[in-house]
Amino acid sequence: MQNISQGTTQDNLSVEKLLSFEFFTPPLDTQFKIAAILSAYDDLIENNTRRIKILEDMAATIYRQWFVEFRFPGHENVLMVESELGSIPQGWEVVKTEQITIRVASGKKFNQKTVNHAGSVPVLDQGRSGIIGYHDDAPGVTASEDDPIIVFANHTCYQRIIQFPFSAIQNVLPFLPNPDQYRSIYWLHWATKDLVDLNDYKGHWPEFMSKELFLPPTSICERFGEHVKPMVQLAHSLDKQNQNLRQSRDLLLPKLISGEIDVSELDIDT
Repeated sequence: MQNISQGTTQDNLSVEKLLSFEFFTPPLDTQFKIAAILSAYDDLIENNTRRIKILEDMAATIYRQWFVEFRFPGHENVLMVESELGSIPQGWEVVKTEQITIRVASGKKFNQKTVNHAGSVPVLDQGRSGIIGYHDDAPGVTASEDDPIIVFANHTCYQRIIQFPFSAIQNVLPFLPNPDQYRSIYWLHWATKDLVDLNDYKGHWPEFMSKELFLPPTSICERFGEHVKPMVQLAHSLDKQNQNLRQSRDLLLPKLISGEIDVSELDIDT
């Protein structure tokens, strides 16, 4: 298609040219078998995606019950007091985001032109798709399941917990709990997530840092982290499974379509 679509000013592939292509078409029953194999991968990916969403919703629900509705363990024995943000449990404080977070340097910045399609180190972008490409140098940020880190997208306000070594493009800003006001990183993520809404394609970090929120006692935040950590780790594991499933499916696809892998004699329920 690329070879015959080149024009004098811009590439063009007419309908007439498109309809003139000849290509290999396996018998219909083989097509159904190919579709069944590929659909099995898609079904697994969809199932994992649903499970990830359920885990995220569970964590968000626990956060809302404990820290928004104040129905945390032992809340029956805690008095409510007034604050500048309304009534809060005794012993809680009102703080700004900048008091409880600390920025982490992300090392060398990458962009669309400096990443590869494959590599050992993923490069994070600002969208929900998450990864813009890869490289094989040292990662800009070291993270793991035991030592995760939060990243905030300065322009899109998208925020997530990262559990693997990575590099980043400009305006992907990693941060951790401030040691001087340390709280569980899992509590910090849900406490600061969605504090700022995307209202323009601009830098939102200063606004994010100036937001006020409730700061509960350390013990409650740590207990929340103990509940949520397994959910976050399982969601990460399912996401890795999906990446592997997509790679396997995409490797199989051309081999099945071309007939390099012959499935015509396989007993497959279609």
